[in-house]
Amino acid sequence: MKLGITGLGRAGKTTVFNALTRRSGESVPSGGQVVPALGVVPVPDSRVDWLSALYRPEKTTFAQITYMDLQGVPGMADNKREYMSLLLTHMRPMDALIMVVRNFADSALGAPDPARDFRELEDEFLIADLASVEKRLEKLDAELKRGKKPTGAEKELLDKCSQTLDAGQPLRTLPQLVNAPELRGYTFLSAKPLLVIVNNSDEDDLMPPVSLGSAEATVVRGKLEMELAQLSSEEAQSFMQDFGIVESALDRVIKSSFALLDQITFLTVGEDEVKAWTIAKSTPAIEAAGAIHSDIQRGFIRAEVVAYEDLKKAGDYAAARKHGTVRLEGKNYPVRDGDVIHFRFNI
Repeated sequence: MKLGITGLGRAGKTTVFNALTRRSGESVPSGGQVVPALGVVPVPDSRVDWLSALYRPEKTTFAQITYMDLQGVPGMADNKREYMSLLLTHMRPMDALIMVVRNFADSALGAPDPARDFRELEDEFLIADLASVEKRLEKLDAELKRGKKPTGAEKELLDKCSQTLDAGQPLRTLPQLVNAPELRGYTFLSAKPLLVIVNNSDEDDLMPPVSLGSAEATVVRGKLEMELAQLSSEEAQSFMQDFGIVESALDRVIKSSFALLDQITFLTVGEDEVKAWTIAKSTPAIEAAGAIHSDIQRGFIRAEVVAYEDLKKAGDYAAARKHGTVRLEGKNYPVRDGDVIHFRFNI
């Protein structure tokens, strides 16, 4: 999963990126370059911790999420048109977007207005998508004038996209439209799942009463969370108590990232490795097997499954068998979040 972090100038998106990736500060590339910074983040999971303590494997592997932040020379974000063009270009390959909006006073920008900033960046998404749609429609019209008959429903679908964007609505509000096979090759920005992070001051942990359209939203105290990310476990615990932080931004944003993309985790266990695997919700067992190795999918026989909660309640795998909570499932079984699976296969 790759999520791109967007935001207007001075919104604190790099601060949020540093908090998520546990970096100590802004890393500005040399030579006047503007480049994407990538951070691979292990997903905290108490289930993996418990299974690792039970099996004591040689290796423990958590699920991972990659976050991307566009970083560059100081002041680049103030050159809004050039910066926005670069930002939108780098965001197109992402699976989902995180938009950081400012909710703290700034000496240069003044009082915050999260709803205004959200709308401004959302409008940039709409304009970029509309330009892509119109360019393609012009090409299809030109082909039609040359006598080439359109195939499929691409033009009809693009016309619907154009109407939606013209009305100021993001394409994520019409998932059936943007998921049509004819539009599969398009990377519409306004169609991507969107999580809005409202970046508050250190003293404010409340979500402001603002309308953010169809987007999911969470509130973060960015600077505070970046400081927290640099501390040891013991120091972090004390820090969180002092500032009334129940759960770190890292944990909350990662959970929201999973929910945003309808991702779940299944687990494999053994003395060699305990590992969390990320798949789409309702993935059939045979496809989940392919996430591990194509040979396992090709030679799939059965999936031996026990729910994590049943395994934990029983205490170990042998006890779970005795309680009858370990079961055999076929290739079409929709894997559930927290399933502990052993795949039987033969090649």
